[in-house]
Amino acid sequence: MKVKVGFIPSHREPFSEKWAADMRARCLRVMKKVPGLEVVVPDPSLTKNGLVRNLDDAQKTLQLFKQHDIAGVMVGGMTFGHETSAINGIIANLPRPMPVLHFATKGGVAADGTRPSDSWCGQFMITSALKRRGIPFAHVPTCSPEEPVFAEGVANFARACAAQRNFRGKRIGQLGARPEEFESVWWDEASLQKDFNQTVVPIDLADIFMRLDHTAANDPDVKKVVRKIGGYAEIPEAAKDSVVVLARLEVALVRLAREKKLDVLCVNCWTQVQQRYGICVCSVLGRLTDQGIPCACEVDVYGGATLLAAIGAGLGKTAPHFIDWTELHPTEENVWLAWHCGNAPPSLCQADCRACINKHSIIPIPAYGTLEFRMRPGPVSCCRLVEYEGKFTMFIGQGEIVDLPPVTRGSYGWVKVKDVMDWERRMVEHGIIHHGVLIHDPAVAGALEAFCKFNGIEVVRGA
Repeated sequence: MKVKVGFIPSHREPFSEKWAADMRARCLRVMKKVPGLEVVVPDPSLTKNGLVRNLDDAQKTLQLFKQHDIAGVMVGGMTFGHETSAINGIIANLPRPMPVLHFATKGGVAADGTRPSDSWCGQFMITSALKRRGIPFAHVPTCSPEEPVFAEGVANFARACAAQRNFRGKRIGQLGARPEEFESVWWDEASLQKDFNQTVVPIDLADIFMRLDHTAANDPDVKKVVRKIGGYAEIPEAAKDSVVVLARLEVALVRLAREKKLDVLCVNCWTQVQQRYGICVCSVLGRLTDQGIPCACEVDVYGGATLLAAIGAGLGKTAPHFIDWTELHPTEENVWLAWHCGNAPPSLCQADCRACINKHSIIPIPAYGTLEFRMRPGPVSCCRLVEYEGKFTMFIGQGEIVDLPPVTRGSYGWVKVKDVMDWERRMVEHGIIHHGVLIHDPAVAGALEAFCKFNGIEVVRGA
């Protein structure tokens, strides 16, 4: 996943032109190495030395940014900086909410006692101009471009921009009604529209069943899915017919998502499908998530929105797992169970674990369709978006999946964190529900914090 971000190399005359041009080049050398980032910046053919110093430069740069449909903008003081062109001329005229990153570069004192930059001073004029206009922004501490903090700040910002681009204006497929006794997965469609320009697309289960009925077992796409499942999962003899039905459902949902341009599916997964087709849809949801069509269980619309943000913050490089925060470890401190019935993307399976198609471990109706395995160990980010009285909050935490017994049913991983009781207290206080999102990327947590700041979402961090 690539994200286009505009860069304003801000310069104020009569500070050193040569210093400003050199600093611009140094910043760009670092920025161009940041994964997932495509920098859009005026070049010397557009403005003098590719810098922005006046309103004429601002107008040209603004048009450049609009032409490239940037997902965020970075404003950096190459010297003292010029807030009138950078903020009034460009940033204030970009669509809101537009993620903004500000930084100032380190200057120095020449042998003759003159100072070529004074960027540290000028930054306070730029940041106050942002503050006056109510434009939220992230800030990198003043540094030289070659210092690690600069690349880290730019990388985190790029991920936050990607999260916003993958989140706002998206179409959320509501496949069926939410479970009758799961009022925790309630959502407010008006708030999603007003705050994030998201659309919930309601689709009756009868429509899904009709599409499944019209997807034949001998469809070439269905046969391809059956072969793929058999390539990585053990399939009991009694489950082979069920796997064909699962493949038919997968193909039907892929076609539905394409037809209706759905970015995420929130699926009614029990108990009508078990009663009618004798399958559990869990493994289908995991496979779709691996294919870039993320799926939330139990018609959890806010859970689906959380998936979109996490995938964007991860630059689309790893599939997330839609989990329950399930249980504390029976003996180990600060370890909890990230689990769901069998919906984890197959790509998350631990190397020495063979995935298995199985019956659901909780729903009493006997039906094959879960994909059970241990998730691979390693650092992870966890998150969850909730809303109360029109105010959105996101819980964010970091931990590490550790390879610990005991073995349990479903798709799961034991997650070690710094202080699980701190997580519990904050989650309870802020109404975080039983569903969450886990992703094998520790950098997602910091990126989501910045994403929330740009989108008016309160952040709650677990220790």
